[in-house]
Amino acid sequence: MRYFIDTNVIIDLLKNEKKAKDIILSLLHDEQSELYINRIVLSESLRTIRYKDTKKFQDAKSTLELFTQLDITPDIYQESIEFSRFCISKGVTLKGKCALMDFLHFITAKHYNLKIVTFDNDFEKLETKYEEFK
Repeated sequence: MRYFIDTNVIIDLLKNEKKAKDIILSLLHDEQSELYINRIVLSESLRTIRYKDTKKFQDAKSTLELFTQLDITPDIYQESIEFSRFCISKGVTLKGKCALMDFLHFITAKHYNLKIVTFDNDFEKLETKYEEFK
């Protein structure tokens, strides 16, 4: 199975949170699993590490380089804009300040036919509207 790992899972993994470690380990238990992120997930995750924590930063960067990094194509950007507009027109709002990133991550996963692994319940809302959008 192929999985897109959302930023919140990666950040919790870097914080050594049990729930995130358990999820990633369970995915890796299946030799057929492939884990993906995009460059935004990489950037969002690495920016959370304090500047003085050089070793932790280098270790995190090395770990994240093990994930396949996907390109966000112009088509993905365009579809995320259209899907966002569609959701807003249907009264769907996402919590937090990162709604744009959530739409980009969601559409990236859909574009590459990946299952999304996230702790964010907003993705369930997006999933229910996506079929209607298509």
